[in-house]
Amino acid sequence: MTPLADAAFLTPADSARAVSSVYTASLLAILPIALAAVAVLALRRRTAEGRALVWRSAIMALLLVYVGRQLAFHWLDWVLPSTLAAPLIALGRVQVTSAMAPYVLRDASQQVFDGVIVVRLLLVIYVAGIVGVLTPTLVASIRIRRLIRGARPIEDGAWSTGLAEAQRSLGMARSVRLLESAGVAVPMTAGVLCPVIVLPPSASACNESQRRMVLMHELAHVRAADWAFNLAGRLVCALYWFHPGVWWIARRLRTDCELACDDHVIESGARRSEYAELLVEAADRAARVTPMPVAGALALAERGGLRSRLVAVLDAGHVTRPLPHRWVAVAATATLFIAGPTSAVRLAPTRDVLTRLVRDARWESRAYAVLGLAQRRDSVAVARSVAERDPNPRVRAWARYALGNQAELRTIIHER
Repeated sequence: MTPLADAAFLTPADSARAVSSVYTASLLAILPIALAAVAVLALRRRTAEGRALVWRSAIMALLLVYVGRQLAFHWLDWVLPSTLAAPLIALGRVQVTSAMAPYVLRDASQQVFDGVIVVRLLLVIYVAGIVGVLTPTLVASIRIRRLIRGARPIEDGAWSTGLAEAQRSLGMARSVRLLESAGVAVPMTAGVLCPVIVLPPSASACNESQRRMVLMHELAHVRAADWAFNLAGRLVCALYWFHPGVWWIARRLRTDCELACDDHVIESGARRSEYAELLVEAADRAARVTPMPVAGALALAERGGLRSRLVAVLDAGHVTRPLPHRWVAVAATATLFIAGPTSAVRLAPTRDVLTRLVRDARWESRAYAVLGLAQRRDSVAVARSVAERDPNPRVRAWARYALGNQAELRTIIHER
């Protein structure tokens, strides 16, 4: 056993299983990403709220797929061709070798021995990637929490009245606090269970129309739980940090969430030109005055993506009508029906790939192959043949173990 393996918290077999789980999750993630892309393509001329709903569903589906990799129960097999199965086979060699005993690992082929080092390194890199993605989000969340604690409640009756009217217009019953802080340059929204809208001191100069537009935009974020879904998107990006499709989903979610909130403002009766002017002023203020970063919060306007928002706001042909509430239930149901079964899928090499692997010169490859063959009704006979005829006693032990005789494997594990 290598010093690295001795010092690590997980055994080589556990490390190989963890890397295998991440690999299969990344393959299964292609399905919700592809379905989301097709759905958004169909909705490209529809309201932004519909597209945002698709991205939220995709985020939740990706989380379900990842969680499903950690469950012991898998009720469906999807098989992989040789090219995609190659990483699983390599990881399988490490698992069957290191699961037996340290001295067996020392006797393994140099390729498997090197594989242990590679698996450890991959796992370390993967965990480092997760930490690297989540750390800025955690820091931003702590800073936002401090900012909210230091903010003071807004006692201006005009803002309180405007908040109540905007809530009635959006059909919102939940409580939302209005705060003021010198730590923000533009209005922003944060919080899941106790949402708040934080305004800069300059908001006191807003007229009635501007107050209504600001509140409608921020309350639309609160009603859609955009802050929670953007955090979920960040978590998904951390878990799949190596997957470009996941980053694309999270980026499009944030973009379409802003467009959807802009649509609510326009639908409430605001003049398009006046709202566009408000967005430009807010973006300019955010660029000039940055007393404290608000990364992680949902600000009224930022320089990034402003041009596309202005194009949509000023386009009189742009669809702004709200999405019917029933579509939320439809999206949730579709997500469960798609992500649920997908999360329970176990990816494995095809029968032909495993059958060819039985003839491999390395006993580790044959042992891994027989474990898969013994679980398939159409290949149990091949596993029985291996249990009787393979020249290596370790492969025969794994074959008998896979066929239900666990005592055989315990014997070969403990023999010297």
